[in-house]
Amino acid sequence: MYNDILRTLLPVEKPLLSDRIERINKALNPGILDLKWNSTGIDPFIKNAKEVVSDVDELVRLMKDNVRKMQQMMDKWKESLFDRRMKPFPPDELEQNHQSLVGPKLEDIKVHGKEIHRLLKVTQENIKPDKKSKPWLSYVDYVNGLVI
Repeated sequence: MYNDILRTLLPVEKPLLSDRIERINKALNPGILDLKWNSTGIDPFIKNAKEVVSDVDELVRLMKDNVRKMQQMMDKWKESLFDRRMKPFPPDELEQNHQSLVGPKLEDIKVHGKEIHRLLKVTQENIKPDKKSKPWLSYVDYVNGLVI
């Protein structure tokens, strides 16, 4: 889990979890420096290290899943907003046809926008960063960039 966390975190995500990664490193340090497999106290060390790493792994999965959900919603936006047909249409009929296509798609985008905002809020509530901190604002910019 630890290696997967370090391997999959994006540069914009690492600062949000840097304190937790530091906590993992401190929890793992005795196992790297002092303990051997037959040392006394190995079971409590393993239990503690696994708990600390599992908590961070859960946060990383939540962040990645939320971004994945956002991207899946936005993939639906790629559909054409204009239906091009071979035969010519009178302007009124063309406008009516266009509005019948744009209206539902615009409504989907509004609904998805609210869901993206909710997912970002869920991520924020679980990570609990300072909302005005540079790492959090960078992450919000990253998500905004995905939307754009």
